[in-house]
Amino acid sequence: MPDLTRGPVLTGIVQVAAPLALANLLQQAYLLVDSAVVGRYVGVTGLAAMGAAQPLYSILSSLFTGVSSAFAVRLGQLAGAGRRDDPSALLALAVCTAAWSALCAGAAAVGAAPLLALAGVRGEVAGEARTFVVTLCSGMLAVYALGAVCAVLTGRGDARRATSLMITASALNGLFAWLFVGPGGFGLAGAALAVVAANAVTAAIGLTRLLAERRGRPPGPPVSAATVRAELSRGLRIGAPMAVQYLLIGVGVLTLVWIITPYGEEALAALTVVSRLELLTSALFLNLSGALMVFTAQNSGAGLTARIREGVRRSVWLGGALAVGVSVLLLTGRGPIAALFSGSAGTRAVTERYLLITAPFFLAYALTVVLHGWFNGITRAVVPLVCTVLSLGVVRVPLSYVLGHAWGVDGVMWATVLGWAVGLAYTLSAVRRTVRGRPAVARPRWRRQPGAGRVARAESGAER
Repeated sequence: MPDLTRGPVLTGIVQVAAPLALANLLQQAYLLVDSAVVGRYVGVTGLAAMGAAQPLYSILSSLFTGVSSAFAVRLGQLAGAGRRDDPSALLALAVCTAAWSALCAGAAAVGAAPLLALAGVRGEVAGEARTFVVTLCSGMLAVYALGAVCAVLTGRGDARRATSLMITASALNGLFAWLFVGPGGFGLAGAALAVVAANAVTAAIGLTRLLAERRGRPPGPPVSAATVRAELSRGLRIGAPMAVQYLLIGVGVLTLVWIITPYGEEALAALTVVSRLELLTSALFLNLSGALMVFTAQNSGAGLTARIREGVRRSVWLGGALAVGVSVLLLTGRGPIAALFSGSAGTRAVTERYLLITAPFFLAYALTVVLHGWFNGITRAVVPLVCTVLSLGVVRVPLSYVLGHAWGVDGVMWATVLGWAVGLAYTLSAVRRTVRGRPAVARPRWRRQPGAGRVARAESGAER
């Protein structure tokens, strides 16, 4: 398990980001395979239903996504301070996992149909979408348990173990999706069951290994109801802005479904393909951001502020170079990519047009995401939250409606580009304010420890 407070800066970040990126690319590849399977076996209606169901799932899972990220930060801080795998923090994460799994199942059963109706989704598409969401959320404990295990591993910098688990889940997802949707004939319910089954098997493997590692180790700090409540409070406090951010993203995407639905099933099916492509292309940058978050958290716990600044600079340069490569790939391969997911000429045309308009501006999105990893790592998650409110809630969604009426589907695409631009502008402004204010390491701001800057500068110089 790497100690991110020592050694070359960029090497340490990449050692965390690269395995996670590989695993997430495979996971997103599974989602693309899932879309291809549904598109071939269920048709355009199935793809449209998946597109309508995705934001509902995002809304229901957003709180846990934020909280699990917060616990990864907290465990990273504890690791940097020499308290790796604090039992109170682990128990607090387990409580959150169980509680929110139960809430998601109940909320999906009660709220899926009204939310779909509110988004303007009707008829067969609405019925299929509700089936998908309710089936998936009924087994959410398995999905969240795997997420919690990966949060623990990520927080302590053990990206390789987290990667192996996510790769296993992706492989099982692909196999089960084909079996349940294709030969099994379960339709969209089969796609949801595949996710639940794959995550259940993988979570069981991960939990078994974690428990086995605890045997024979010296007991950690004393655990009591008070210490668990304290860690639970810390995790929720750090994770609340992240959770609200993910919640707003889910609500925003649901609103976009409402905006796009009048353009017909082919446009909604294209939205499904595009959303999956965005998840795939953004995986590199989300994981680089996550690695920077953990790197920042560990070095924050150790008081190494100069090392953190060096990590931010190098991560931004790496993220920018990767973004340019992804943009070129999407532009040159947009035709074959669109043809892979649907036999509908209309759906292919919308997908190609989206890639042509948005891919040249992908750099703005990538840099924003990478910098948000630093803000989350210093427990200033309000900055990414405000950025989401501005870029999605103030710019992208309203402009999608206005420009959509003026230019059709192309207007919705240009609204995406404008949202990315506003998000980057706000993030860079927040970076400037933070740097000028010389934030400290201590919560919620940093406090430089005597000699920490000299140590980090010496390490950075050694790397160069």
